Amino acid sequence: MSHEIFNPLDPETIRDPYPVYRTLRESDPVHWHEELQAWILTRHADCTSVLKNPDLFTADFRKVGVPTPGPLLSLQTLDPPDQTPLRHFAVEALRSQDLKQLERDAETRAAALLDGLAGRETFDFVADFATPFTLGTISQLVGMPPPEADEEWRRHNERLHRSMDSGLDPDSEEAGLAARQHFSDYVARWLAGKPETGISGFVAANRHRVDYPDEVLFNSLRAFWHAGFEVPARFLGNALVTLQQHPDAAAGIWDDIDTAVEELVRFSGPVHVVSRAAVADTTIGGRAVRCGDMVVAVLAAANRDPQRFTDPERLDMRRDPNPHLGFGRGTHSCLGNVVARIEARVALRALHDRYPGLSVVGTERFANATLHGHSSIRVRPAGVLAAVH
Repeated sequence: MSHEIFNPLDPETIRDPYPVYRTLRESDPVHWHEELQAWILTRHADCTSVLKNPDLFTADFRKVGVPTPGPLLSLQTLDPPDQTPLRHFAVEALRSQDLKQLERDAETRAAALLDGLAGRETFDFVADFATPFTLGTISQLVGMPPPEADEEWRRHNERLHRSMDSGLDPDSEEAGLAARQHFSDYVARWLAGKPETGISGFVAANRHRVDYPDEVLFNSLRAFWHAGFEVPARFLGNALVTLQQHPDAAAGIWDDIDTAVEELVRFSGPVHVVSRAAVADTTIGGRAVRCGDMVVAVLAAANRDPQRFTDPERLDMRRDPNPHLGFGRGTHSCLGNVVARIEARVALRALHDRYPGLSVVGTERFANATLHGHSSIRVRPAGVLAAVH
């Protein structure tokens, strides 16, 4: 992709893609990428229109003749009307849970993790806090014990991460499918034990109400569980680094933590792109899009579109309204966004309370274009407060 303005896997683009996004948005907002064989959309209006119109832009690529491997068949890859009963079932399962108790338990979990790091000269915010915190929280919600983070778990997780870019890196697809199947099998074994708590308990008790193959149900619960720790963990890392880089803006985070979280999602959310396929000839921004064409909505670019946001390159903790696309739009919008918001405010508040002088001393990034984030953030506590219980 050396001749293309947009090479998603270029190390410099991975480090900071926003200049490239801005150039595309200003010069060619509906850009045909010859090597990807896809339209790249960078304006808020175009991305929103695609996400909210599943009848024309499908997430189910089988509709344009592209086979969908078994491990990918889930709530995420079905469109209405096929998706509708399953999404309603999933929403009901989520609403059946005590989210206030989940938040209280998340506060306890965050405190315990941070207390356990007291006395260290440095620690890895991602490995030592963000990942175990989000994994524990989503596993409690789902009603499954979090798997042991051993070498096998890390290997499968890494392969799944890499395969998120399988459209850019085809060699990653097979291993990624195997990793998804591994985690879906874990879900299937847990459901076979007839769990009684959490979302899995709801699913086990109400399985007869939805007419979907077991594979689709297992994959959907696996996708919800996996996204429920991986995406928020990357968000927390991005948010921490962003706050360190913008200390003046960071001072306003406690005026209204919920409003501040929305701005952090807009400014440095981890989900950068989603893909759809056109199921009929149409136009986007005056460009002719043919049936079968792939369309890539760059959500992170849309979230800094000056046609939708005033002064979009500025981190504004009081920004309201804030119609960001960090959680998507339409029938495939993030089902767990309420949980992500809980995790964000709990984690950021706990971190501030215990380590108000925390500083970032080193970072490493995932080489991932779809889901941006840090694989490691080395931090140094300063002015550590006594543990709060």
